Amino acid sequence: MRLIDVNSFKLQEFSGSDIPPYAILSHTWGDAEVSFQEWQDLQEASRKAGYSKIYGACQQAKADGLEWLWVDTNCIDKTSSAELSEAINSMYRWYAQSHICYAYLVDVPTGTTNTESDRDALMERFRESRWLTRGWTLQELLAPTSVVFYAYDWTSIGSRETSLSDEIHYATGIDRGYLINDSAMSPSSAGASTKMSWLSKREVTREEDLAYCLLGLFDIRRDY
Repeated sequence: MRLIDVNSFKLQEFSGSDIPPYAILSHTWGDAEVSFQEWQDLQEASRKAGYSKIYGACQQAKADGLEWLWVDTNCIDKTSSAELSEAINSMYRWYAQSHICYAYLVDVPTGTTNTESDRDALMERFRESRWLTRGWTLQELLAPTSVVFYAYDWTSIGSRETSLSDEIHYATGIDRGYLINDSAMSPSSAGASTKMSWLSKREVTREEDLAYCLLGLFDIRRDY
């Protein structure tokens, strides 16, 4: 897998036991994401809207004592069909093996709250976030050991496994046990009908993405 050095912003490839501890970014795609090719010229890349969330994730990883970050937009060369198919097959595992996952909610302005009414308004925005409705983010919610949610300004909203488990349950219908790292309720052990019910509440851009979103949860490898 290819990782971003959070200090130099350079990409480096790793494999097997050589893969260092890394953070991973989960987000919803916009119209101006930075591709692998565009990342080679950081000055140009920084002019695109998608650059800011990668930069923010790098800063958060550094604050958490991590040196490496994975982001799907610029760490995969999507012009290579072989690399793209391998990435789709590996996605669940990459999220599961991450040290921490940063779920970035571009439609939640800030996680800062000063009053109880502020907190109530924040939770309403959180429950309505597009991130909680997208197909690809289902595995990104369930696979990692730790998922911390961040607002647009990179203030922390809370974590999946602690403070936000109830809110996520209400918004998605996913049982809390699958969210709080209950050893008796790992997402991969859920029944097929349960997994399909999770996906039924989510949207994808292309119909075939529905199948791709479930590969990791069903431990299926797609041959291309």
